[in-house]
Amino acid sequence: MAFGNLGTNERNPTLSEINMVPLIDIVLVLLILFILAAPMAAQSVKVSLPTTKNLPAPIDSPTIDIAIQADGRITDQLGLAVDIAKLLEMASGAGIDTEEQTIRIWSDQDVRFEHLANLMVDLRRLGFSQISLMTRGQ
Repeated sequence: MAFGNLGTNERNPTLSEINMVPLIDIVLVLLILFILAAPMAAQSVKVSLPTTKNLPAPIDSPTIDIAIQADGRITDQLGLAVDIAKLLEMASGAGIDTEEQTIRIWSDQDVRFEHLANLMVDLRRLGFSQISLMTRGQ
């Protein structure tokens, strides 16, 4: 027969196996590379940052200060309730374009982010582009 089993005995069939030694060698080399490279990637640069006191930034343009309470109420500097539409009147009453007007928002720490985000969106719709979120110094 021309296509036989090429000299293999019926009692000794050939087994097709993958040689695991080169595979294990490659895995061990990669493991060593990762072990050596991991500490290099985790190194951080030590920087000595200066300490300063919280000083208010200089105000170049006229500002309107508003506060948002924990329940979502918006008040002015005097604690009076303010409607969003009144902010536009306050800005136009000062004779300043809304794009040049700075709105400073003092937010209660317990205010829901939804109220703050809605306020900022409403201010942007009215044309105010300079909106600052204020914090208290320690």
